[in-house]
Amino acid sequence: MENNKSQAEIYREERKARLAKEAEKKAKKSPQLSKAKKVVGKVIAIVLAVAIGLGALGGILNFFGIPQKVIKIDVKDTACKFTVAEFNFFYYNVWNNLCSTAQQYAYYGMDMGYDYTKSPAKQALTKDTASSIGIDFDAIGVEDATWADAIRYLATNQLVEIKYFASLAEKEGLTLTEDEKKEIDSTIDSQRETAKKNDYSLDRWFRTQLGNGIDEKVIRQISEEQMLAQKYYEKFEADTTAAITEAQINDKYTADKDNFDLVDIRYYEFTTKAPTLADDATTEEKDAATKKAYAETKAKADAFLAGVKDEATFINEAKKAILTADNKSTKDPKEVTDYSEATYAELEQFGEAAAKWVYDDARKVGDKAVIDLGNGTYAVVYMVALPHKDMSTYSHAVRHILVAFPTDEETGETKTLTAKEKETYKTKAQAILDEYLKNPTEENFANLAKTKTEDPGSKDNGGLYEDLNASTSFVQPFKDWYLDASRKAGDTGIVESDYGYHVMYYSKATGVTWEENVKTMILNEAVEKLYAENIDVLTDSIKVNSFALKWAMSAETKHIEKVLAYSASSTNA
Repeated sequence: MENNKSQAEIYREERKARLAKEAEKKAKKSPQLSKAKKVVGKVIAIVLAVAIGLGALGGILNFFGIPQKVIKIDVKDTACKFTVAEFNFFYYNVWNNLCSTAQQYAYYGMDMGYDYTKSPAKQALTKDTASSIGIDFDAIGVEDATWADAIRYLATNQLVEIKYFASLAEKEGLTLTEDEKKEIDSTIDSQRETAKKNDYSLDRWFRTQLGNGIDEKVIRQISEEQMLAQKYYEKFEADTTAAITEAQINDKYTADKDNFDLVDIRYYEFTTKAPTLADDATTEEKDAATKKAYAETKAKADAFLAGVKDEATFINEAKKAILTADNKSTKDPKEVTDYSEATYAELEQFGEAAAKWVYDDARKVGDKAVIDLGNGTYAVVYMVALPHKDMSTYSHAVRHILVAFPTDEETGETKTLTAKEKETYKTKAQAILDEYLKNPTEENFANLAKTKTEDPGSKDNGGLYEDLNASTSFVQPFKDWYLDASRKAGDTGIVESDYGYHVMYYSKATGVTWEENVKTMILNEAVEKLYAENIDVLTDSIKVNSFALKWAMSAETKHIEKVLAYSASSTNA
């Protein structure tokens, strides 16, 4: 019913604006690279002995990806060094994701500054476009950077992050479960079937799709390290959160309470329309006309404010202002002026001046003001309730049993039913609820869900959905039920949605929102420190001008250009 993300993914999205420290980028020859070249030299000698007379030796080696699997790219922590083959895998995947994102932008008529039909190496990167994908341009380490450099930066970051966390996981004694190993086997087996259908061996399929050096062994190793890294990250999160004390929570809240508190206000905004002037108007005439227009707008805001005595009169003044602006308006003044449980960040979107006025310690209920937001915009604000802690439930856990409406066989969409037609399904839902009430325990409800629900997303775990809140992307009637402030453990009911009837069971409420938000900030700061002191430092230690990295980028650029050429020819065929 929703798209869940791991905490690691969520946090990485939140830290997009993080600035990486710029490392010294001197083109020094890596001792490890020299060692790798010697290893490759031995391999060449062995292959030469058996492949003499077969043609270009370099081509043979490159085809099978031997150098890519042997040569390593140097990182300060030896546990984080990675092979060219591993780099190729991550480089290709970052590029592929970048193309998908650019295509989505294009679909909605937007431009993210990247042309997915062209080679990334032939597209210049700017500070603005780098920032749009969460990269500090200076951290890339190349003055005249291209999108290929941005992809390299992201790929090496991901590699170092996974290698570092996987090494810590091993030190902690974390291992993969049999189910996790089977999951990797299943993923590889599905690729094996795909390769077979295309008359390829699995290793050749991987090389063709992702680049030289990538085979089953490399894919398996990357998959195992990714899972171990995730295990360590989740353990770090859990351990850090468990260690947060009540004193830490109170100290953090006191120091930064504006970021946690909610406030209730009434808000109405007046904006200035640009004055109509002659084409040959002078600068002085334009300035005078603008000043006059601003003054007229402020006068309207002042008149509005003068009529405000309490919340009810604010709503009445808003009604008059709305009708004055458009006498055909059907806007509800009570609704459009209501900013209950607003946050500082939300008010700051109107203008910093508005947020500062509302959250000023001197405020009291009933205060009112006209606030100049700049550029001829004036806000009328009335204090309904002072900033206060958010005491709402942080998350909810519910179980449900879905009695689904029929769907169209061709479109898969739910059919529209009359009230009379729906009765059959509602009767079925009531029968299930009645059966539960004969033995009103959560265990009984879970067992009924496993056999009777028509929601495949929750069937196996007894209809359970956890960590639900107001932002969860579920159908509104379902959300309204569990968000009811009076809801308590053991409550049941029947809810109708577009999908059918939901037999509901409220399992539990978890946490108080303001406390959980403070704990989340403390956790995020700990994660930020972990990255800044380790991942960023290690990533910055990579020499961007090293032979191995430049060679890897060049080879992967050629591979991507072949993919693009093939895609273009297929499209034009």
